[in-house]
Amino acid sequence: MSAADFLQTDELGFGGRPDKRLIGRSFGAAAARYDGLADLQRTVGEKLLARLSSVNLAPARIADVGAGTGYLGTRLIQLYPKADLLALDIAEGMLRFARSRCGNSGAVRFVCGDAEAMPFRDRSIDLVFSNLTIQWCSGFNTVFREIRRILRPDGVTLFSTFGAETLKELRSAWASVDDYSHVNCFGGSSAVMSALQEAGFTEIEVGIETHRLTYASVYDLMRELKGLGAHNVTLGRPRHLTGKGTLQRMVAAYERQAGGDGIPASFEVIYGFARGPVECP
Repeated sequence: MSAADFLQTDELGFGGRPDKRLIGRSFGAAAARYDGLADLQRTVGEKLLARLSSVNLAPARIADVGAGTGYLGTRLIQLYPKADLLALDIAEGMLRFARSRCGNSGAVRFVCGDAEAMPFRDRSIDLVFSNLTIQWCSGFNTVFREIRRILRPDGVTLFSTFGAETLKELRSAWASVDDYSHVNCFGGSSAVMSALQEAGFTEIEVGIETHRLTYASVYDLMRELKGLGAHNVTLGRPRHLTGKGTLQRMVAAYERQAGGDGIPASFEVIYGFARGPVECP
């Protein structure tokens, strides 16, 4: 999440096609330092894991979509020691790191692939788990149809994704200095609900939680976001470097709206749970 590069939203998707090659390179390059910066990602992931304790499920096969460094994959193995885990990520660098973390566990298979075109058979997965990954897809409809395709009848998907209000302060600061799209495009909770319903899921639950973090300076926020590897990845992103003067004006605008009590940054997290229908068409 580069500080200049985060969001905007439309009702039914993300409003800008992602450059999948850039996503893979950016996150792969960030793998070694990712865990040291990903406090929010771990907090959200732990909440997803806690939700599983209330689900009557004994999965034989789990897909961890957007497995990253493997932190949550190891927790899933602990929760379901009899299950096979398919750790899928678009970033080869992340998978290399995850493989080193998980060792030679025969229960884990590492798969480099796209969440919107997963190399898994139809109706072959009992649990699709995904933490803060879906926002990097081209749209909710595509990814939820794909999850529906691979789920076994009555299987479960549990996921989180960043929502439209994420980094709204940064978006406002950039909008005050130029008209370029400096931010990635994330959809809202109503779009999540609509896409799940359209894909044919049942027992749908969608919730929102906002995390408001505070930083000592805009530059501290920028360094942390850049370290996580999530740069502006839309195909329509500006291809020129942002000038120093423009950056300074953005920082000044951010500081003015902050009001002197540190630099606030909002992260809207959408949580979702859904079950595939018992009878699949």
